[in-house]
Amino acid sequence: MDASAACEFDRVVFDSGMVRVGAFRCETSHPCFHNSGPAKNYCFVFPRTAVEIQHEHERAFVANPNVVTLYNQGQAYLRNAISREGDRCDWFGVQIDTVRDVVRAFDPAVDSRPEWPFRFTRGWADAGAYLVQRRIFEHVVGGATAGPLAIEEAVVYLLERVVRSTYGTAHAQPHAIAPRQRDIVHHIELILSQRWGERMTLRDIASEAALSPYHLCRLFRRATGTTLHQYREKLHIRWSLESVIETRRPLVDIALETGFSSHSHFTSSFRREFGEAPSGVRAGKGFDSDGAARNILIAGSVAIG
Repeated sequence: MDASAACEFDRVVFDSGMVRVGAFRCETSHPCFHNSGPAKNYCFVFPRTAVEIQHEHERAFVANPNVVTLYNQGQAYLRNAISREGDRCDWFGVQIDTVRDVVRAFDPAVDSRPEWPFRFTRGWADAGAYLVQRRIFEHVVGGATAGPLAIEEAVVYLLERVVRSTYGTAHAQPHAIAPRQRDIVHHIELILSQRWGERMTLRDIASEAALSPYHLCRLFRRATGTTLHQYREKLHIRWSLESVIETRRPLVDIALETGFSSHSHFTSSFRREFGEAPSGVRAGKGFDSDGAARNILIAGSVAIG
């Protein structure tokens, strides 16, 4: 794939040399959707839509806003469509020496594979990290005038949070459940990502997975650390964040569009997830140049702590 083709869907919005921030927006109809080439950066990625990702020699997994994905430079992978919107995500690239330093705190064996520091392909994106990364992204695409130091430090904090979370989740423990059970959980995640707007009962999902409701709940909690309802509600909330931050649409319209029964239900769920009401996140989406470092780094410190 040549550089001009890559530019159609992968745009770098910040580059200090040490840290890069990019916007990947690839429609399912694009000829490079299935294979956009090896990873060009050591990076961690926050999906805005749902896609299926398969790294070379590994099982496919569902990448959606509940997940953060990790890539070593040169890593080959393929994607399959889940969302009709294709693959829309924001990525954060960090120079390899800094990546090694961060990973070493959680995986001393990183020095035995110096060019392949990320041992895992994904982990759970906790709510704090998900909101912080979106604020960093909005800060840089908004043309803020603050120098690179604030962004670099915020991204390093964010990387530490992501690695800490990833190396302690069920995704990082493939032995925790059998391969057949992992396939079932993968199928359930596909269902929840594809049909997120439908009203589904526990028996509906259990029937799709060919399990009893009890065994479905037990397996999903064991594999993901969360319930089906919590997993699905997190998707709804995180999908709403783009409209909350990037549009002026009435919050009640966003609430109904993303599957909530009312504005109050949406607000309470949003506050429970992010610690702020949607109106507060919308009002505070930007940072003035003097307060940029303080606000982003306070948010990053809270996410790590």
